Amino acid sequence: MNRWPATTISGATLAALLGAIIVIARVGALPLMPIDETRYLSVAWEMWQHHSFLVPTLNGEPYSHKPPLLFWLINLGWWLFGTSDWVARLVIPTVGLSAFWLVADIVRQLAPDARRVAWWAPLVLLGTTLWFLFLPLSMFDILLAVCLLVAVDGWLRYLHTGRSWMVLLASLGVGLGILVKGPVVLVYWLPLVLGSRFWQPPTFEGQRRPYRAVLAATLLGGLVGLAWAIPAAIAGGEAYADAILWSQSTGRVAHALDHARPWYWYLPVMLVATLPWPLAGMWRGPVLAPPLQRFVCWGVLPPLVLLSLLSGKQAHYLMPMLPFLALWISTRLVARPPGRQWGVAALLVMMAGLLALLPELSVRYFPTVPLSPWTRLGALVPLALGVLLVTRPSRPTLTMAGPMTLLTLLLLLSPALQRYYSLKPMAERLATLEREAIPLAYAGEYHNQFRFLGRLETNLVVIDDDQALASWAARHPRGYVIEVIRQPTPRQGEIASYHQPYRGRVYLIVPADRWHAFVVAGSG
Repeated sequence: MNRWPATTISGATLAALLGAIIVIARVGALPLMPIDETRYLSVAWEMWQHHSFLVPTLNGEPYSHKPPLLFWLINLGWWLFGTSDWVARLVIPTVGLSAFWLVADIVRQLAPDARRVAWWAPLVLLGTTLWFLFLPLSMFDILLAVCLLVAVDGWLRYLHTGRSWMVLLASLGVGLGILVKGPVVLVYWLPLVLGSRFWQPPTFEGQRRPYRAVLAATLLGGLVGLAWAIPAAIAGGEAYADAILWSQSTGRVAHALDHARPWYWYLPVMLVATLPWPLAGMWRGPVLAPPLQRFVCWGVLPPLVLLSLLSGKQAHYLMPMLPFLALWISTRLVARPPGRQWGVAALLVMMAGLLALLPELSVRYFPTVPLSPWTRLGALVPLALGVLLVTRPSRPTLTMAGPMTLLTLLLLLSPALQRYYSLKPMAERLATLEREAIPLAYAGEYHNQFRFLGRLETNLVVIDDDQALASWAARHPRGYVIEVIRQPTPRQGEIASYHQPYRGRVYLIVPADRWHAFVVAGSG
């Protein structure tokens, strides 16, 4: 009961196949998640439209918040397979699937005899809540984790074999990481490699103090990043150069003591992000004895401390640490068969209760998309898994309980999520107006969320001032204003030519010649 019935397939390949099924199911059923996914795909779309591969743009302005690798990969997918939504949304998750093979190879490099750990580690990673949630998304953090794993794999190969050219593989991973998210990759990379002497197994005896190789790999990786950054800084102008070469990185460090969230914020978040494993009862016994466990410690604890000192804290910043945690959990998972999983079963019972209440919850939070009472049957999935984990616990059930339950929840919620999170109907309406050469203005802060979904060709006028907006409406009586407000009045709904719900608010397209009446209707 504690072996997966597969002898001719590796754990990494099985994890990749299961991950691919999850990705396809979620991409097919769920919309692009605003505002992040819609923004990033729109930046990639502008790159495709204008061939601006050196300097990414957002609504026509240089976009300095992120380096270009994610946008390059999406454009490569479009060049190879066409510019469909499916291609756009599958490129980054497909790259993310490679993490499973990299994790298994890292185990083989560090502990060649730990074949069972190498088999289970990719599946443990897939079964971790945060990784499961982000795997199908076109965002930066899993891509950054893949680049870090490439660098670490190259480093281990260098330590194991002493072949200098393996430093080039490590530097490539560091450089690609810089092209994904900037120098933040060093937060995860440097503590691990600088602490090599503390976690190296005896088989690495010949490379006890490889600090020159650390310096070489890091500097060469930096040169990979500069190979883009210097030409981009020259092409993008002074403000863009200052942003990508200085302020985007130092700004976060300069405000590190502000603590937008308290320093301990990551600790409870880590517990939730790694569910169900904190409840799996695998914490007895030595935790740092084998080199593999010490390696995990250096891959997790120093970055966690450093990130806790920075002001900006987001759950997905933990993503590059999850493969290391998966290695540690796998060492515990294979040490002995899992016992009765009362903690995980209790969590699954709570999820079953949530699924049983979906029709009532949808009436409250998604009133225009009531869910069928038949959705309650989804509660049978976590209930069945919970029963198995108590009566016949096994590694496969424990590993797949989280993904199966969360996938059931997301698929059952998909009609409501499509209605309240998809901006495609709005974007297509704007595309129709654009084809008719009608002026468009956006009221407030615009994240370019419509560009890709509507395949828009022109930049929206963005106005964040009431008087300036009124003046624009007066000068463009044929135009339309895009506005998002929490609760429009009935009169505002009548004035708008189009409206749709959006994440607890409402998007509206308002004729410019009725903009004054719209504002008055909202203030009454």
